[in-house]
Amino acid sequence: MKDKLDNYIESVEHLPATPVILVKLITLFQQRDRDVDEIVELLSRDPAMTAEVLRYSNSAGFGHEEQIVDIFEAIMRVGFHKVYQSAMARFGLDILAGTQHIYAIDVTALWRHSAAAAATAGAIARKTEGPEGLAFTAGLLHDVGKIVLASAEGAQYGQLINEFGQHGSVLETSETKLFGFRHSEVGCRLLHRWKLPEDISAPVAFHHRVDWNAESERLCAIVSLGNCMAHVAEADAPQRPYDSEEAVCAMRVLQLREADMALLLQDAQDDIKRLAGMLVPKTN
Repeated sequence: MKDKLDNYIESVEHLPATPVILVKLITLFQQRDRDVDEIVELLSRDPAMTAEVLRYSNSAGFGHEEQIVDIFEAIMRVGFHKVYQSAMARFGLDILAGTQHIYAIDVTALWRHSAAAAATAGAIARKTEGPEGLAFTAGLLHDVGKIVLASAEGAQYGQLINEFGQHGSVLETSETKLFGFRHSEVGCRLLHRWKLPEDISAPVAFHHRVDWNAESERLCAIVSLGNCMAHVAEADAPQRPYDSEEAVCAMRVLQLREADMALLLQDAQDDIKRLAGMLVPKTN
């Protein structure tokens, strides 16, 4: 049965379309025995995505002397995770490409932050032996609810962002007061409508909260801490960025210390640069 949030989302004129190929790719990625031929066939259905995967795989950071010319070769040479990463990033870019009509938010800044959150969440997952692909995807999509709110509320949402900034629980409190919903719950509900797994939607719903349930606690902690680290990477974090309730709880759950954060950021830097540098969307 539909509720107020479903009706609110359906009222948005420029709602991002359901990513059918990406939903299938996530399903394949979760399988232990992945069928490479099936992955190649799936990605090859979308010429724009194929082009982006090849461009990403041929970027200077991978150091290949010979050009990679097809998806199969990309998987063999840079690995399935990097191909998955670039496909997800292409999808994120496509979402933002549909928001060029929105003047309430800085789309380029939102992309850079989302890319940084994805890369840092992936680095944390590698360090803590978590599911890197799911962490990367949830990190990339954690602020998708802002796009829905900006599309629905226009200039009023822009004023809210200008007053309270792009991040933090204070913003969510103000969103709820003004619009009835916070961007994290809007984003989570949109992912449910896309039929993405709970492993991705739960961290999106709880990236500013700490009342995580036992089943999703570690992934929620990874994405929440990745979001905090992304702000550090972008130099827009407060002076004590890891003193927030979310960061403290996440580090406790993941058994990380504040001293680990600099090394994790260093580990994520190459992915941050590739994603932000290669895939920054055009906003004009």
